Amino acid sequence: MENQQLKKVLFCMLTIITIFTVLSPVIITNYYLPNEINMVAGREYSLDFEIPIKARIRAQDQDLILDNNNVLNGQQSINLNDPLMVTVNSEGNADLEISLLGGIPIKTVSVFAIPKQSVIPGGEVVGIEVHSDGICVVGSGEFSSYGENINPCKGKLKKGDRIISVNDKTINTKEDFQLFVEQNQDSPITLQIIRGKKQLEVDVTPRYSDEQQSYKIGVWIKDTVQGLGTLTYVDPKTGNFGALGHGITDSDFDNIIPISYGKIMEAQVDGIKKGEAGEPGEISGIINTSESAELGEIRNNTSSGIFGTMQTEDIADKKLVEIATQSEVKEGIAYILADLTGDGVSQYDVKVQKIAKHMSEPSKGMIIKIIDEELLNLTQGIVQGMSGSPIIQDDKLIGAISHVFVNDPTTGYGIFIEHMLQNE
Repeated sequence: MENQQLKKVLFCMLTIITIFTVLSPVIITNYYLPNEINMVAGREYSLDFEIPIKARIRAQDQDLILDNNNVLNGQQSINLNDPLMVTVNSEGNADLEISLLGGIPIKTVSVFAIPKQSVIPGGEVVGIEVHSDGICVVGSGEFSSYGENINPCKGKLKKGDRIISVNDKTINTKEDFQLFVEQNQDSPITLQIIRGKKQLEVDVTPRYSDEQQSYKIGVWIKDTVQGLGTLTYVDPKTGNFGALGHGITDSDFDNIIPISYGKIMEAQVDGIKKGEAGEPGEISGIINTSESAELGEIRNNTSSGIFGTMQTEDIADKKLVEIATQSEVKEGIAYILADLTGDGVSQYDVKVQKIAKHMSEPSKGMIIKIIDEELLNLTQGIVQGMSGSPIIQDDKLIGAISHVFVNDPTTGYGIFIEHMLQNE
């Protein structure tokens, strides 16, 4: 009896090991291979999958994607840990079918051959102002009403909510909201709110505030965010621009702020607080809010940056650089463009330490190390306000600075430029 039980246990263990041995290459390969690859037509690329597994690759269109060793005909196995040199012959798209174990298909990678694109790199510090789509709830609290401490919105509104209308009337500014509450006095009101991906309705009754001598519901709200950031690029053909390399959030509002409209404006750097471990530094400056100082309008606020349109006559004479796709970026020396003194854009050396191909957050595709002594003396690394600084490698725009490591201000994340362009 004991021998039979032992045999069953051993059989189960052997079965599990066999299944794991067979499936693990499939699972690993399927996870680590990208779903799609962008390439510029006419350029040679090194496909670096960096997976120690042998496989066969067959190009759906072998006239579009070429390789010198006829690997892409799917007839021979290659080590996916070795780079594969290919050339994209023309614009279009094709699939790379990857198979293991003598022909079991495990992944199809879509290749998009895109036209060459050139943009004007930025580096200028700009003033940024965005107005939220709805009124952002940043907190709530009690107040005294006829000697009693109360909070009418307790359990009904919370930080991160957006109020989009009151009694079916659209609300665009916090002043509109406050006026509506005041005029409604102690009559119940229905708030239409967005919470996460849900749209909800909550009923709240305003109460009289002894201190302010007006009616309120005990909620703290915000509708505008303003600050400094760095312009990444401008497309001279369309006037489309990208900046920041990450979305606009707010210390009082945890999420990326959906916006109704916004603008970028001229700004002048007037100081730098150097970064330290545990305490990021920042650029300070003066934003010119006059109408004549407006540079462009912001249409989108996304996790990859802010995007909008500028007047092309202001940028017509500036130098163009070509865009590099993610597949062209390599570890090694590069430089960034930034205006940190108020005297114009300067060039500073950096090192691409690591390419994080499988990072789920698009704004954290590269790890960037500041190695320029002048920049280190000036800021001690990456500081707030440098987000969006263009990263140039081999005379191509590869991305932008997006975040600083809080515990090491000399190091931070960068976003690939192709991810920014996809969100225009």
